[in-house]
Amino acid sequence: MGKRKVYFLIVLTLLFSCKESSRQFPAEAYYVDGIHGDDNNRGNKNNPIQTIAELNLRLLKKASSVYFASGQVFSGTLKFEGINGPFKICSIGGGRAIIDGGNSEAIRIENCRNIWIANLDLKGNGRKDGNITNGLSVTHSRNMLIEQIYVVGFQKSGVDIYDGRDIKIDNVIAAHNGFSGINVMGSDRSHSGKIMISFCKAENNPGDPAMIDNHSGNGILVGVSDSVTIDHCTATNNGWDMPRQGNGPVGIWAWESSHVTIQYCISYKNKTSKGGKDGGGFDLDGGVTNSVIQYCLSFSNQGAGYGLFQYSGASNWSGNIVRYCVSINDAIATEDSGSIFLWNGSGNDNQLADCKVYRNIVYNSHSPVISYENASAHKNFTFRNNIFIGTGKANASLKAGSSFIGNWWWNTKSNKH
Repeated sequence: MGKRKVYFLIVLTLLFSCKESSRQFPAEAYYVDGIHGDDNNRGNKNNPIQTIAELNLRLLKKASSVYFASGQVFSGTLKFEGINGPFKICSIGGGRAIIDGGNSEAIRIENCRNIWIANLDLKGNGRKDGNITNGLSVTHSRNMLIEQIYVVGFQKSGVDIYDGRDIKIDNVIAAHNGFSGINVMGSDRSHSGKIMISFCKAENNPGDPAMIDNHSGNGILVGVSDSVTIDHCTATNNGWDMPRQGNGPVGIWAWESSHVTIQYCISYKNKTSKGGKDGGGFDLDGGVTNSVIQYCLSFSNQGAGYGLFQYSGASNWSGNIVRYCVSINDAIATEDSGSIFLWNGSGNDNQLADCKVYRNIVYNSHSPVISYENASAHKNFTFRNNIFIGTGKANASLKAGSSFIGNWWWNTKSNKH
């Protein structure tokens, strides 16, 4: 075979071996194998190292991609600090590796750029059994892809993004964590944003036993951020063990954020503590502006299907939309709640204003299809072309600020509309 043909075959092989991503990764990488590795080895594919402790030491000297042998458990916290990729952290082989963070994080990313984390299981000791941290903690980082991650057993959040930008979280399952399955937060809206959360599941995140002065047990939560999309995600059975009464968790929601889009999501059978508030499906909460919930399904939540809330001290809430959504038998247990629920803790209607609710379908056989908390001062809310089916009625004296245009109402008890 001629030299040209050999060269062509080599190039072709390399192209196909890299077809899983358009990103380019350095040829050198660290390989970690707990069975066949040795921390005195070079750390390449044929001579892997053995432990995360040794891996962290080498990353301090020279950053590179990391490949964990699938089907094995690696104890410790993998740390990427001040690293500018592109680098990949993933399993290699026929399955997934497990990173067991014990009482700490499984992976901690700080001040990094261009990192891809994929195909790993992250495990903690449990929210009540010693763990006190997040599972995957990302702070002050950007240009990241997090995909195909299963994260379980952390007291705070399964995945926690703080001051992150240009990040995609895809096909992540976050279960049996405390505060939240997935939590995105910024120190300022300009520091946290351009984030996509897609095809993720937040399931059975019951509550943080150490948080007794605020809510916990959320599914997917976004705070103090700008331009975040939550797309084709599911939240269920969260919040049932929040260790307090008062304001509570929600399946999928946002607070103090702008340009949040929640779409094609399902939030159902979420809960709160006995006597606690919330436990709803979706929520645009205090300080949210110019955001939308669309094409979503909420059902059988203890709290409201769709909460439109403003708390005292928050920035003004305005310019939000709920459209093309469905609520079925929400507000099962939370006092005074309804399928769509308004509350304004500020007492100022200027702080809860300018909302459009249209072309939704709401069915409720036990609670109001629209409920107004006694403190619900609001203005310029328009309910247009919705279908409301149920028996409960909102208190007419609390409707000031709402207008109803072209809606179809059906009372299931009287069989009249």
